Amino acid sequence: MMYDLSREERRHLAINRETTTGALIPKRCACGKAAKAKQLDQHGKCVACQLADRVATLHEGDLDILRHMLGATPHHAQVRWGFRNEYLVNRRDAAALERLVAAGFARAGRPLLQLQYFHATDVGCRLAGLSAKRAAVALSLGAKP
Repeated sequence: MMYDLSREERRHLAINRETTTGALIPKRCACGKAAKAKQLDQHGKCVACQLADRVATLHEGDLDILRHMLGATPHHAQVRWGFRNEYLVNRRDAAALERLVAAGFARAGRPLLQLQYFHATDVGCRLAGLSAKRAAVALSLGAKP
């Protein structure tokens, strides 16, 4: 019977008999959220859990510095958040900025004398609470790498 079919029909039969790969089967992360099997195989966690782990490496005042870097503070209107994207670090805040850079929420900019400018990344803008529009404005203000 197989040889009674045309070559194209045999190809279609073979495609129909194939099973899906394991990477396409939806799975659940340990937190209960649905995630792609490929991502869970590679990283062991969903994106939200990976972000939570990165945030957990920060200390208490680090997010305040990130928000200040972006102008996302309570004394500024929320519709204006992201009007700046720079922070000139001093010795007191150097360790906090190193943690933010290691977590991927900020990056080093140009040096100024013996000090260093830092700028928030896209993930840092979202973590600070900026909308997509305000994050785009802030990223356009930050110095290009």
